[in-house]
Amino acid sequence: LHELLEHVAVLVETEAGEGFVVQRDYDPSLPTMRLDKNRLIQALLNLARNALQATGVGGAVVFRTRVLTNTVVGQERHRLVASIEIEDDGPGVPDDIADTIFYPLVSGRDNGTGLGLPLAQDMVSRHHGLVEYQSEPGRTVFVVRLPIGADSDSPAAASDVAAG
Repeated sequence: LHELLEHVAVLVETEAGEGFVVQRDYDPSLPTMRLDKNRLIQALLNLARNALQATGVGGAVVFRTRVLTNTVVGQERHRLVASIEIEDDGPGVPDDIADTIFYPLVSGRDNGTGLGLPLAQDMVSRHHGLVEYQSEPGRTVFVVRLPIGADSDSPAAASDVAAG
């Protein structure tokens, strides 16, 4: 996962240019996982681009990973879960769209398409995971939770292996 996050971080830093800060706070104990790298990169890139657009060039984003134990994802308890957080210091999610943010065509920006979050949620759900968020002015955190050791024969699990 860290390899995928680094790829996304470099892309976002390049798009933003100077003044935009990506901080990394990675858990070195994160194990290797079987993932569809392209889908997960796209999901994480959508979340990271939203953070960039929310904060602007002078903003800061933190990429954080953790291993969680005995955690419920959806309706199922998992022994180990990878937690990926993308935190920004932007203005937060507007109250009027907070309950519908994952619906298609819902956007907090005038020029937004409203497709990034639903697409990210779909790609993460194909890995038996989910995307959640917490938001207040000055701090928004999107959290991706992925079960570690989920059924590797599922359609979501490709032949690619990503190291923690």
